[in-house]
Amino acid sequence: MNLFVLFLSIGMAWPDLGPRPVMPNRVTPCAAQGCYPQIAESTHSYNVRHYRLDFNLPMTNAGYTCHEQIAFLSEVPLLDTFSLNFASLVCDSVKREGTQLTFTTPSGLLHIELDTPLPQGDSTVISVFYHRDSTIPNKGYYFGKPPSCRYAHTMTCGCPRNNHYWFACFDDPMDKAERGVMYNLTVPDTFQTCANGLCDSVTFNSENGTRTYWWRHLYPIATYLMSFSASRFAMWADTFVSQTGDTTPMPYYLWPGDSARSHHGFRNLPDMMAYFSDTALYGPYPFEKYGMVPGYYGFPWGGMEHQTMTMLHTSLISGGDVTLSHELSHMWWGDMVTHVDFRNVWLNEGFATYSECMYMGHLNDRNYFNALMRSRAGSFFARDRYYRFPTFDPPIIYDYGNVYCKGAWVQHMLRFLEGDTLFTQPGIFYRAMRVYADSFRYGTVSTDDYCRIHEQVTGLELDWFFDEWIYQAGFPRCFLDWTVQETADGWQVITSLAQNNGSQAPEIFHMPLPVKFCGPGLDTLLCFHPNANPQVDTFLFLVRPESVVVDPDNWVLDSCYVATGLAEETKGVLSRAEIVSIRPNPASGRITFQVSGTLEPSNPRTLQVYDRCGCLVRTLECRLSPDGRSSVTWNRTDNSDRRVSAGVYFAQLSPGTPGPMNKFVLTD
Repeated sequence: MNLFVLFLSIGMAWPDLGPRPVMPNRVTPCAAQGCYPQIAESTHSYNVRHYRLDFNLPMTNAGYTCHEQIAFLSEVPLLDTFSLNFASLVCDSVKREGTQLTFTTPSGLLHIELDTPLPQGDSTVISVFYHRDSTIPNKGYYFGKPPSCRYAHTMTCGCPRNNHYWFACFDDPMDKAERGVMYNLTVPDTFQTCANGLCDSVTFNSENGTRTYWWRHLYPIATYLMSFSASRFAMWADTFVSQTGDTTPMPYYLWPGDSARSHHGFRNLPDMMAYFSDTALYGPYPFEKYGMVPGYYGFPWGGMEHQTMTMLHTSLISGGDVTLSHELSHMWWGDMVTHVDFRNVWLNEGFATYSECMYMGHLNDRNYFNALMRSRAGSFFARDRYYRFPTFDPPIIYDYGNVYCKGAWVQHMLRFLEGDTLFTQPGIFYRAMRVYADSFRYGTVSTDDYCRIHEQVTGLELDWFFDEWIYQAGFPRCFLDWTVQETADGWQVITSLAQNNGSQAPEIFHMPLPVKFCGPGLDTLLCFHPNANPQVDTFLFLVRPESVVVDPDNWVLDSCYVATGLAEETKGVLSRAEIVSIRPNPASGRITFQVSGTLEPSNPRTLQVYDRCGCLVRTLECRLSPDGRSSVTWNRTDNSDRRVSAGVYFAQLSPGTPGPMNKFVLTD
């Protein structure tokens, strides 16, 4: 066992986390998973340089015609045939400098034969003439008209791999179009358009009463981030002025009648821009504009981070700073620096979820940040309980609990490991983020790239961390037992920290675990370093400890049962009935506990609420219905409960085998 003598007090800096042991005989994540550290664009036979898309949109139905030009470079000695992703569209012809090319359309592809082979390193441009029938189901491309929506509206939203349902492309993020994209959108005179980048000009076509909007975006872009919309928009704009005086236009395309409420809903966007672009945080905004457009017909998400033009659910036009800050942060993490493939999707969504918590903490305070992070932890725990899988290469690409929420906590724990723990003073973690941005600006990255940058900046060995938290599943399920013995010099505390992490998880998570020991005149924070299971340590104190609090400032995504106290979740045999959700969480007034189990309806249980010190503050009756479900509501506004103050609490079912401890937060 290790011997520590450590005396700390609240208000001092976090303890030195110490060096991490090198993992013996460790198999690298890439070897273990059969993956590659980083996919180069040369792994397919050509490299897309630029897309130009000339659309004729009638706006009366879902059909259209398009002349597409694709500039690409050969990555093989002689490129004579190649394929583009292409589905549900009709190719009319393919040309190269006016010469007709032979093509076929096997399932999901447009296969093209070049008239003369293209030498390696040489570039060429081909033209694809195609159309979309109006009867094709909406996928990637969406069209709606009254009465299903207020105005005729067309939009594209192909994330993650549905953009080849509206244009021919290499529909994978590893091959960004390095010179960007151009859209020339022709619509009836009464309609407006918006797209990635800036509108160079608008041309009126007198022969048929249409207008062509000429949009250009010159930055590298992945296909899933490409998008345009057309409708009868009312547009207003804001302007962001950076610390150096650079200006970024912020245009908002909305339907008439919505623009007024958007002035309130989008009021914090310039502040978000200022916050994220601070030189101590993420650095300068990376593109030429940042705009908003509503997603209407068929739009399934809160927001989609199309490059320079976020698509937003209409319910958020009146406001939704969590989602707005999430999508804006994607301009750095997802759009400027893009995951090389969707196995690494946590690099986009975990970063953005952590960013939304950061901004909301900036807007409110540290307590608000902590409450959001606890909520994200709860979402991950709920997901992991019923469907466990590693965060890398998830079976469901956009899994909220595992990809978004656990991904955010990986960022948070990495920040703790690196000692960047002052909430209002960004330090080395954010410096590593800026180095990461500079190293892969407008390119693609893998998890191993991200690990390598943090190792270079901090000098730490971190592959063990990503191995345990990204390439494997689960989280630390800990049991902490502690005993106190009086000695001639004070008090000796012997601790035993055991882990039972379940299937697909490491036997030991080596993440340092802060533990606070409390007593009269004692407020000491120690940091455990699990290297064995159980990890046995001895500490010496001058004052007798009377209680412990595991991870008091919420730096570690874990659940821990303390033999003499409380924690998030009891390990061992679970009760046959358990609390499956607590909503809302955090809560200020009424809170509902959803209970599920297999007990007989006639066998009552009680739901007990404890404070963080283990004191019982409330007992609620819980009787399961015949289908094994029950809802228990607690209204803090009742006279008898007004004395229950804001803070962290735990709910548990009893009597019988103790059920899991479920953490929730009460606010004023």
